[in-house]
Amino acid sequence: MGEINGKYTDVGWIPIHYIYRSLTRPELLSYYRTCEIALITPLKDGMNLIAKEYCASNIEEQGVLILSEFAGAASQLHDHALMVNPYDIQKTADAIHTAVTMGPEERRERMSRLRRSIIRNDIVKWVNSFLHAAIAKDLRDFPKAEFFVPSP
Repeated sequence: MGEINGKYTDVGWIPIHYIYRSLTRPELLSYYRTCEIALITPLKDGMNLIAKEYCASNIEEQGVLILSEFAGAASQLHDHALMVNPYDIQKTADAIHTAVTMGPEERRERMSRLRRSIIRNDIVKWVNSFLHAAIAKDLRDFPKAEFFVPSP
């Protein structure tokens, strides 16, 4: 990060900002809303909520999501995000270039579809599907609660 900022920083502009603290909700929302491209590349499963929050916050539908194929959210968002393997530096750079040069109509179409997917697959749908799967089982097969209570 320091090398990139050292090479490309200009008066009044820094390419990469790394924030070493938690953000309040209004601060986080302002970053999501200002961000033109979100590069979310966990090396293992994770950061699902960040990808979805970014899309949900992108109400102007002009953002581009670049997402690691290792993120759990990739299974839901892969059709309209730019997918990358974060270990492949060249292809990740190519995806960033694609995002930067993408036209406004393609940006809008991709983000619109991402947002619709997130709206359709919200927490209510997840809980309902979880409960449906649990109820479909014979409850006598579930472990008894006392097996999980620590002994004195």
